[in-house]
Amino acid sequence: MLMTVVIAVFVPGLLLIALISFLSLRKRFANRDLRLIGKAARVETTLTPEGTVIVGGELWPARSVDGLVIASRRRVRVVSVADLSLLVEVCD
Repeated sequence: MLMTVVIAVFVPGLLLIALISFLSLRKRFANRDLRLIGKAARVETTLTPEGTVIVGGELWPARSVDGLVIASRRRVRVVSVADLSLLVEVCD
């Protein structure tokens, strides 16, 4: 009987802690992603219109805003973040 009570209290408590941790981590990543807007990046794999870019030493999936092909090694600017992908435009 005592074991049932311990489990009934312990398991929901662990689930609550896990949920709070997940929500906190999600918020932290969302804030970091917003800081990428306006940053310069370098195209790693040609954007056709999707590919990858390097921003601050990190490799990110990216897509060109206007759907154009952007060659590798070109400098681009992050204009938006959608899910885990960056929307970029060519720097003039």
